[in-house]
Amino acid sequence: MRLEVAGEEIAAYGDVGGRCLLVHGAGEDAALFKAQLEGVFGTWAIDLPGHGGSPGGGRETVEEYAQIVRAVIDRYARTPPVLGGHSMGGAVALTCGLSGGASLAGLVLISTGARLRVHPDLLSALETSDVMPAAFRKALIGPDASEAILSSLALPRPRILRGDFRACDRFDLMQRLGEVSQRTLVLVGSHDLYTPEKFARRLAEELLGELVVVEGAGHTLPLEAPAAVNDALSRFLFEG
Repeated sequence: MRLEVAGEEIAAYGDVGGRCLLVHGAGEDAALFKAQLEGVFGTWAIDLPGHGGSPGGGRETVEEYAQIVRAVIDRYARTPPVLGGHSMGGAVALTCGLSGGASLAGLVLISTGARLRVHPDLLSALETSDVMPAAFRKALIGPDASEAILSSLALPRPRILRGDFRACDRFDLMQRLGEVSQRTLVLVGSHDLYTPEKFARRLAEELLGELVVVEGAGHTLPLEAPAAVNDALSRFLFEG
């Protein structure tokens, strides 16, 4: 389905307007949430501009992506949704939570943090390479995960990928978490090298939220442990 928002065309999937909107991370697209779209009632997801089926260019800051997501919610949500996000998408969700108020029913923060510093070697490599270096790409998954997961991840245009990681590196809401009032679920893999468990624990504590640690999983949690993610998400949506 195509949505029209702020003069842009946004690709959307699942139960558009439903009770849980999911936002992908840097260099990804909504295909990351295939298992959630199929397995959790009322779930929908979008491709951010320049990603997946959404044309146009990416953005240089998390706040700019958050503006798009807010506009999607304002125009298409049938009820105040739970807003979820993976990695950079979690940063987008947190940013929306700062000013979301009654327009959001909750936040689901997957493999993310209140600050997303990017390793300088990765930033430097992306300035001269069209692809994510193999070592950094492999580090996205846990030690027991199939490398087939990596081949399923989106390969965006180099300019989009560079912009996304720059946006992550600039992101920092550490001093503003007290402004987030929504009920919150934080999910993390125990082998996440990008947003480690200790940061997820701090995030959940600061937000007075629920923490779910998935043993053995890495950063690509929705792909590595779809059943665990679906179970936690369903409980948060329907039993909270």
